[in-house]
Amino acid sequence: MTAPHIAGRADTLVIGLVALAHLLSHFYQVVLGPLFPLLKEEFGVSYTELGLTISVLYGVSGVCQAFVGILVDRYGGDRLMIFGVVTMSTAVLLMGFAPAYWVLLPLAALAALGNSVFHPADLSILSEKVHPSRLGRAFGIHGFGGTCGYFISPIIVYYGVTSVAGWRMGLIVAGLIGLSAALLIWRYRSVLAMPRRDPSSGEERGGKADIGFYRDLVTSAPLMSAFFYFVLVAAALAGMQGFTVTALVERFDTPLHLAAAGVTAYFFGGAVGILLGGEIADRFRYPSFIASGGLAIAAVLMSTIGLFDMSITMIIGIMCGVGFWSGITQPSRDILVKGAAPEGASGKTFGFVYSGLDLGGAVAPLYFGYLMDGGLYNEVFLVIGGLYALAIFTILQLRRGQRA
Repeated sequence: MTAPHIAGRADTLVIGLVALAHLLSHFYQVVLGPLFPLLKEEFGVSYTELGLTISVLYGVSGVCQAFVGILVDRYGGDRLMIFGVVTMSTAVLLMGFAPAYWVLLPLAALAALGNSVFHPADLSILSEKVHPSRLGRAFGIHGFGGTCGYFISPIIVYYGVTSVAGWRMGLIVAGLIGLSAALLIWRYRSVLAMPRRDPSSGEERGGKADIGFYRDLVTSAPLMSAFFYFVLVAAALAGMQGFTVTALVERFDTPLHLAAAGVTAYFFGGAVGILLGGEIADRFRYPSFIASGGLAIAAVLMSTIGLFDMSITMIIGIMCGVGFWSGITQPSRDILVKGAAPEGASGKTFGFVYSGLDLGGAVAPLYFGYLMDGGLYNEVFLVIGGLYALAIFTILQLRRGQRA
């Protein structure tokens, strides 16, 4: 068997294991939402109190993610990735035994601690272990795995288990799925092994020191542009997920199931776009052109919904197109971030810039809620399109930070 063939098989295994871990991260991020009506009845709490569990999850995860890259670069992304899977799985499993509402809050924080490691750990492993000629596909499959996690979580936990055996068993089974996957990843951990760097030996070439690295990072225009890119696209996603359905119902008097089909079409288009984007990123070495071009098309398509009257069928098709073109950009975007990262500091870099997702996801709903309360339904779509357009400028700035 030839050396390239062996290397290709190793790449495939690495990509598969990392994508599985990313799938589980997204699987657990949305595991509680469908159960809220049952938890409300069980514990006698409000939806606002239940929503606090989600705020804790994303808030703690965002803060930790910005700095967990230090551990990834020092101890290896492979160890941290397995830690993340085990921690999130255990937290969700224990939620199934929660005797009172308040117990869910520290368990959500524990799940957040596990969730915080995935982006810096996953992307560091892929950057280190996968051959550059396959890196675009690796990033694409990684993103596709996360999207699949969003899809299958309610199918397995809510429809598959909870509807038959109750919400507690649903969470317990969800936790056991993750722990079983952790055993599989542990079985093949040797292929994921990352070099350990001793900071006292001067081998951490990504920065003078951890504090010095972050000081240099916040003064780096390309990497801060990457951070704000994630803020912008997360804000657009928050608007798409949380407000476009209601905006369609209010503006066009669209039946709820048809309005919800628009968001479903968006995610379907995104999943296809991510996979195709990985192939394109590997075949055509112009990541900034691919990323900015896809965002431009997504911005124009999304804005047309806010500017023109059209049928719901056309709107669903357009939203699928928005997902497709924004999805195509993701592998090229990750290649740009990798290229701008200081050598030996991909964990810290990915951890910091990806924390922008949590900031954008936390702040944007407040503004979109303001638009909805004011009856500005067209503006919901226009703002989402505007956010995609603004993200183009961050991509152009990020391009300037590419290492030779």
